[in-house]
Amino acid sequence: MACNELISGFVKPDDILKTDQFTDFSTLPSRGFSLLVRAKRHGRWWLLKGLKEQYRQDTVYQVLLQKEYEITSQLQHPMVVSAISFEEVEGLGPCIVMEWIDGLTLKEWLTQGKHSRKQRRHVADMLMETLAYVQSRQTQHRDLKPSNIMLTHDGKYLKLIDFGLSDTDNYAILKAPAGTEGYMAPDGPSDIYSLGCILRELRLGWLSCMVVSKCCAPLSRRYTDIATIKRDLYRCWLWPKRILLFLCLVALATGLYQMNRMHTQQGLQTVGDSMKILKEENNAKMTLEQATTDTLRFQVDQINHQREAEQATIQKRHDFIAAAKRNIDKQMQAYGIQQMFDTVTCQRNITIPFLRITDELIRDTKEPELKTYIQERYRKPWMKRMSELPFE
Repeated sequence: MACNELISGFVKPDDILKTDQFTDFSTLPSRGFSLLVRAKRHGRWWLLKGLKEQYRQDTVYQVLLQKEYEITSQLQHPMVVSAISFEEVEGLGPCIVMEWIDGLTLKEWLTQGKHSRKQRRHVADMLMETLAYVQSRQTQHRDLKPSNIMLTHDGKYLKLIDFGLSDTDNYAILKAPAGTEGYMAPDGPSDIYSLGCILRELRLGWLSCMVVSKCCAPLSRRYTDIATIKRDLYRCWLWPKRILLFLCLVALATGLYQMNRMHTQQGLQTVGDSMKILKEENNAKMTLEQATTDTLRFQVDQINHQREAEQATIQKRHDFIAAAKRNIDKQMQAYGIQQMFDTVTCQRNITIPFLRITDELIRDTKEPELKTYIQERYRKPWMKRMSELPFE
């Protein structure tokens, strides 16, 4: 082999592996208090998320940045942006080191030409899968919108980004309402509501509007989990196919029927007889169902009438007992029992007539409830009163 023969190979600059420092900084447009910078380290691009200079000394924003890192780093999913570390970067202060995503936001993707319904449904499917995972981690994104969803240029892969306003049940700080107008529910942050707004922008078909409406409904009627939304959307997407399949089957059946009609009149008569039998069976079935319904309705009416009669009997007896008690009280008042009871001192000879009166009332009364009433209201109090009086 000649010494001057060219040999293929990789160029390995030493400076790529010698330093852990970031280089080639480029600031990206950002709103609010966050600072976004693209930088290179170890031959790879990274996204640094820190605080703008006027917010770096504010404890609240420092805690908010730390909270975002802790929440994002716990979400390990291919379609959630990865937070690698939380580092102090010279000139930028504390920063979250995140993977660099080469793509465009869903907002930009929607404005770049027309996309097929299949592509838009694929994006919706990926977004629901991602949110289902985030929800399973007891986490709320709280700022879900197209600009916080990244897509590859061909729209085949998705990444959910910017968990700066997210929250979990594990934190008791920074619980204030948050979100973006137009994607935040009137009753407060809700990823379900925001998802409904995004699905509306994806234009998934007129049948999907029912699912979108329920996503954006008031809290009492809104979906509570992503799995149910996904199931209902799939049903909406499959209905046109089912209708098309049904029409094809109808067309096939019609063609076979026409062929059969052309072949023989007897076959047509057979089909007519079968239809007639089927119609008669259907009428008989409907008649039986109507009879069963009428029977059940009659039984329910009978039960209701019986219940009303029982309630009327109970009320009648209640009124009878109340009237009887009032009558007993009037008889006792006529005998002057209350005055005797209030003025008696040691006249024990009054006891015998009083006991005789109460015994006669008890004897003449047939209702056990009234007998108990006379005993408790008149006889027992009188006996107790007389037992407490001293002898003269």
